[in-house]
Amino acid sequence: MEKIAVISKNQELVPFLHCNLVEIFQKEGTQWQVVRTSPFSAIKGTTVEELRKETEAVLALTEDAKAVLCRELSGIPFSVFNQKGYCIFCAPKADQDTLNGVVRDMEESDEKRRRKEEMIKNAGPVETETPGIYFLDLMQLQKECPEISSKKALLSFLSNTPFLELRLVCAHIPPWLETDASYEKKVRPREGGVHITVTRKQC
Repeated sequence: MEKIAVISKNQELVPFLHCNLVEIFQKEGTQWQVVRTSPFSAIKGTTVEELRKETEAVLALTEDAKAVLCRELSGIPFSVFNQKGYCIFCAPKADQDTLNGVVRDMEESDEKRRRKEEMIKNAGPVETETPGIYFLDLMQLQKECPEISSKKALLSFLSNTPFLELRLVCAHIPPWLETDASYEKKVRPREGGVHITVTRKQC
């Protein structure tokens, strides 16, 4: 079961710099229970280096938790936890509903990440019901995964896949494809973009 580190001042959620207690919560049955308590001295550092060092000492107390919950976590402390891969949540209290909500948010975030990774891995045209004819909605792909360029989505396919026709939905025809003389391109305007039909140029 996931563990959540609640960082507080004497069990009251306050901004991180005023905190002095880490409690590790774990769900047992239907209820969240404290399984470990670690007090610490409130952070006194004023320089970036001091803040980082003291925050890292607090972070060490949360070692087996995937998420941290605090009233407010920002600046250098936020950066320290974020760089270590913690899910960071801010709330006015750490009751059962809040802790359940943290887990739900983490599960949704994991699912979104898995879907995105799958989408990136499979980014490229897919064959339609008609053999040899492929389709890709590049606009939808780039909306979900802005980091995928038209070249990343199409170049490997164009180089390695025998096809009769490639049908694309794009915001505009990619310049590199427009100037590639080895393909015929039929471009038809559509609302908000263009439909492009790509075929290999016959000798």
